[in-house]
Amino acid sequence: MESPFYRGLKKIKKNHFAGKVNDVEAEIKEMLYRNLNLDDSVCDDIFFRYCSEKENLFDSAEILADIVDLFNRQYDEDTDPLTEEDWIYVRNIVDASAEEMDMDVITYIMRLIVDRGLY
Repeated sequence: MESPFYRGLKKIKKNHFAGKVNDVEAEIKEMLYRNLNLDDSVCDDIFFRYCSEKENLFDSAEILADIVDLFNRQYDEDTDPLTEEDWIYVRNIVDASAEEMDMDVITYIMRLIVDRGLY
């Protein structure tokens, strides 16, 4: 099942190629803010990491969708596309932002990180 963020990406991509969306980065960033319950500065950092200066923005945004799904406890473990580097990055975000995050989200993400032997 596709997450709301991924469905939104598909819509932005479709509209972009139909000439209806001019600023794809702004559209993706706005959708990121709506779908992540994290501080704006953290969202900015995540966006920059996955979508800034990428050759194919839509491919990069698909990885971003997996990160959003992870923070929304909708991550599909069976199709785990995240690299060890991505998991370490997520772990660092959780460590730095834990005070502002929902405990259920922290527990969910940290369980996945520990399962991978990265904590």
